[in-house]
Amino acid sequence: MIRLACRVVNELGSLAAAMRATTPVCWSWSNHAFFLFPPTCLACRGSNAFDRTGGAAVTGSDARSTRSLGLLADPGLPTKLAHHLAGELPEILADRLGGQWTVQVGDTKISLDAQGALPMVQIGAHARDQGGWDATVLLSDLPRRAGSQPVVADASTRERVGLVSLPALGALAQYRRTRDTVIRLVTHHLLPDSEPRQSTDDGGAAGPLTQIDPEHTQGSAEGDVTNDAAQEADTDEAGAAGTEDAVDVRLGLAGMRGRARLLAGMVRANRPWRLVSSLSPALAAAAAGAAFGIFYSNIWTLAAALGIGRHVAVALLAVVAMIVWLIANNQLWERRSSRSLREEAILSNTSTVLTVGAGVVIMYAVLFVIALIASAIVIPADYLASQLSRAPGFDDYVVIAWLSCSMGTVAGALGSGFADEDAVRQAAYSRREQERRARLDQHDDDQRERE
Repeated sequence: MIRLACRVVNELGSLAAAMRATTPVCWSWSNHAFFLFPPTCLACRGSNAFDRTGGAAVTGSDARSTRSLGLLADPGLPTKLAHHLAGELPEILADRLGGQWTVQVGDTKISLDAQGALPMVQIGAHARDQGGWDATVLLSDLPRRAGSQPVVADASTRERVGLVSLPALGALAQYRRTRDTVIRLVTHHLLPDSEPRQSTDDGGAAGPLTQIDPEHTQGSAEGDVTNDAAQEADTDEAGAAGTEDAVDVRLGLAGMRGRARLLAGMVRANRPWRLVSSLSPALAAAAAGAAFGIFYSNIWTLAAALGIGRHVAVALLAVVAMIVWLIANNQLWERRSSRSLREEAILSNTSTVLTVGAGVVIMYAVLFVIALIASAIVIPADYLASQLSRAPGFDDYVVIAWLSCSMGTVAGALGSGFADEDAVRQAAYSRREQERRARLDQHDDDQRERE
């Protein structure tokens, strides 16, 4: 037994000597790592050379090249996009910039300041330091502009913080456009020490973005300003993009295309289809008005006598009346006393009209389908023939439902007065837009009190 024990000790010594000359062996399971180290390799534990989260072991040089990107997002759609990006971006960034990448979605809340603007540099830099990331990108559904030009993305190269404004990307293909914009920010602006392996100057799905000179939008914010009028003019030029000195990169889509895409994105962020469920009193009144048209035979003859042009005019008048009533009765029209916010008020009011209009059109379409089905069930063909003095066709049922729907929409405008104002506001605006308006309302109230 003594000889056997001595032989085992000698074999272990030989094995230890061999292990000193080779790379240490590592096994990892789940979130716990188990290591077999020779005494001289214990220092490797502090070098992050081994994956302690269930991944494969990497060499020391690869560990040093691992870079991290943090994503912060508004609630709702931006958060969903951020989680999708966290799964796809590491491979894309590794292909573009080399090395290994990790992308994490942070839980830092993106808050607005008292003027309803988003201080992206302050929020992003704090989250970057907290998470230990190399760069941070914020995803927001708050529109931003530089002067009158919509801003798609902002960046501070010094702080390595970027922001993507989702409304400026439009209503369609938002995920692809967001992904390509984030990639452009990271590869060209936030990490300038990295040389891209592939060029992304075309902007990808986001389109050919133009770099806006931030100097003319910051103006006097770069110095000591004591004149209130100068500050107001400066804020007017910078708009919702703010006057943060650290923002030195600003990307936008120039021309009418950029403005049209911004408005479409703002309407998409407001989700106008939610307006229908919030207008149940209006929908009930509209259904009652449409039912009157279906059951009243004089409406049938009138609907058959009207031409297509008159039907279109009546439908447009009904829809416009409903839109105006909803906006006026629920105080959705934004008025700002400050000249610096009038440009944003125009943009916001335009998106409000389009959002409410889209919601009313959806309600009109639903009501038309219901009226068409009801007219086909309720009105017998032989009785309709006796009223029209001719054989009826499918087009007769269509115009009856059409006129009944227009009548019902006018009645629905009156019935919308019984809808809850807060419910209508929540349906007409995104969460971020509601927060922005609340901050601006409070700011205006404070100004009036000081005056």
